[in-house]
Amino acid sequence: MNNKKKPIIGITSSLELNPNRLNDHKTILSVDYSKVVINSGGIPFILPMTENIEVVREQIQHLDGLLLSGGGDPDPKLYGEDCLQEIGSITPERDEFELTILDEFLKTGKPIFGVCRGLQIANVYFGGNLYQDVKYTGTTINHMQKWLPDLPTHDVIIEKDNILFEIFGEKARINSFHHQMIKDLGNGLTSIAKANDGLIEAFQYKNHKFFYAVQWHPEMMAVRGNKKMQEIFDKFIESCEK
Repeated sequence: MNNKKKPIIGITSSLELNPNRLNDHKTILSVDYSKVVINSGGIPFILPMTENIEVVREQIQHLDGLLLSGGGDPDPKLYGEDCLQEIGSITPERDEFELTILDEFLKTGKPIFGVCRGLQIANVYFGGNLYQDVKYTGTTINHMQKWLPDLPTHDVIIEKDNILFEIFGEKARINSFHHQMIKDLGNGLTSIAKANDGLIEAFQYKNHKFFYAVQWHPEMMAVRGNKKMQEIFDKFIESCEK
């Protein structure tokens, strides 16, 4: 019998309005995040957002890793810009919660992994900014596909000496469901993967035990059978066990 304690992974969530009632919100998260954590040997805990810093600190005491999930757009106010015409939905309450829990969690030295919006809000935390929409980048690559969630649609070129290179080598083909992306990389972050148009698709914060973030959605691909994408989460969960 294996008595080894499985790592507990906190997963951030979205706040969405209940369309059937006024001023009634729900905590929302794709089931793929829980599935992929379980498949890698972790225990998922979905984190509802709160303004109570004492609650945040208490949450962190029970976690072995933090997964910053995808979702809506970070408020451009966070990086000193007005909302441009193509901005999507913004939720200041979520921004505040995720920036707070990221700040507190970094102090623990425990592993962190960001997906899509998770990459974007982490970049903003470190002083970076974002293109508010793909139309402002000048690219012709489709970064917001409308097909199957696990269908890879464009390549990324990967730098050496990181977990992505260990898994994929110098190139991977990924899915893509984002209309915003990194413009200027945050302080201390290292770009480790780019699309063929030069846009950043993944970064590493090397001053931390394990802090990676990707712009695509590996959880969608992993839970639908992509073993290479599952390995990303395997390495994340493994780092949470050590």
